[in-house]
Amino acid sequence: RLMVRRAAFALDAGDPDATLYCAMAKRFATDGGFDIANQALQLHGGYGYLRDYPLERIVRDLRVHQILEGTNEIMRVIISREILGR
Repeated sequence: RLMVRRAAFALDAGDPDATLYCAMAKRFATDGGFDIANQALQLHGGYGYLRDYPLERIVRDLRVHQILEGTNEIMRVIISREILGR
């Protein structure tokens, strides 16, 4: 939460590092959320893929968020360029 709030604060303040903070927060939040949801899916087995369980929607939505607004691979490139460019 702190990473997301820091990124939002940087955007509001016009911080030149806002892109870095946003890329870091997006990558961390979506990858972490997907890992947790994927572990829950493993616990449910085949039932986790059924629409009867909300887990199916959570996994599907998290996968989409890893791709929207720039894939997480691109976020890694942005982060590395910002850090190495200093």
